[in-house]
Amino acid sequence: MPTLSVDGKKATVPEGATVLEAARSVGQDIPTLCYHPELRPYGACRLCTVEVAQGGRVRLQASCAMPAEAGMEVSTASERVLRGRRMIVELLVARSPNAPVLHELAARLGVPEGRLKPKNELCILCGQCVAVCAEIVGVSAIGFAGRGVTRKVATPFESPSLECLACGACSFVCPTGAIDMERTTLERIKAERSPRYCRYSRLGMIPNALCPNAYECYRCDVDQRMEEVCGTHPAFVASPVRRAAPLEVRGFQLMAGRYYHPRHLWVERQSRYLRIGVDDFARRLVGRVLEVKPTREPGAQVGAGEVLMELRLPNGRTASVLAPLSGQVESINADVMVDPTLVSKAPYTRGWVCAITPSAEATELASLYFREAAIPYLRLVQSEPVTAWVEAEVEKLKHLLAGRAPDLLTERGLPRVTLPEVLSADDWQTMTRTFFGA
Repeated sequence: MPTLSVDGKKATVPEGATVLEAARSVGQDIPTLCYHPELRPYGACRLCTVEVAQGGRVRLQASCAMPAEAGMEVSTASERVLRGRRMIVELLVARSPNAPVLHELAARLGVPEGRLKPKNELCILCGQCVAVCAEIVGVSAIGFAGRGVTRKVATPFESPSLECLACGACSFVCPTGAIDMERTTLERIKAERSPRYCRYSRLGMIPNALCPNAYECYRCDVDQRMEEVCGTHPAFVASPVRRAAPLEVRGFQLMAGRYYHPRHLWVERQSRYLRIGVDDFARRLVGRVLEVKPTREPGAQVGAGEVLMELRLPNGRTASVLAPLSGQVESINADVMVDPTLVSKAPYTRGWVCAITPSAEATELASLYFREAAIPYLRLVQSEPVTAWVEAEVEKLKHLLAGRAPDLLTERGLPRVTLPEVLSADDWQTMTRTFFGA
């Protein structure tokens, strides 16, 4: 956790935090217009610029996009910083003279108004609407068009966007009120007599819900309840992008919509058969896979717990992949036979190992852990049993390797080295028996 100085105050922040976050952690207020804590830093408005002294150099940097590093000396309100900040606000006020937030900033910073000719444009090109639509909602219904003085936010080809969910997240983050995509989309839906799905249904929070209020959300009990429960725009809580993103537990990743077997395998439905692979925990333990040797050919029957294939690893070590359920082997992934490293490089995508047509799917799948792909009415995935299982497995791994020199695991439990290369034959056998069952 790096420690830096912000206006003479010591700030200790987690690795990866920004200078802006460090400043706010010690109570130093830095104004922003294009920053949102849930979005990737964009650095468009430059209003958060600060003076950073490091390694004998002093420079101006956008604090929202600059990682905090140990030893930095940050000045958030030096004369150089304030002079630049006032100029930025004066230019923005001239561009968007009808935006209240800009006049508030101008008054706060003592910026003279009326010196520049106004342009009467409401949008300040902060990019928050574009970012929230892409990063949180996941549809990219709007984007930037044009360059230089013609740059603007628009739909593709400036036609009505069929991708827009009318969720209103873009309006929620817009600091000036320039974006009006929600109203435009709702008017199009009404005119086309399309199914009037509730915006929370479009976000995946409430299945197949129709709007009974002609999209007048201000008189909808569900809408008011959602805002109260979330404390922010519901898109940030029920983000389709986040539902599909990996869930990280102690640094190990779990993909959505998959079942997980206690022997560190994942199972995914693929039409009438089930695709199987090793999970992120297993691939970090085995390291680089040198060869995949199936023990069952396509068409053969396999019982739950029987060996499906052997993985050949560095230093002559091996690991067995057990069948997570019973059935008939449908196919072996040809890609991993040609390039076995895919098992450890891309375990959830190209590195799947085989497909099985199950013989007792309902019974056996019910015994596995499941990583939810959706968040039904704000039930967060962090509360799933699969999370507690991974936590327990990490503690088991740390206990198993405790006391070895050098330390083989990070503090969170991730392997620092390729374990098959450093563990003795007996230790590796104990490892595979503990986590892989064979």
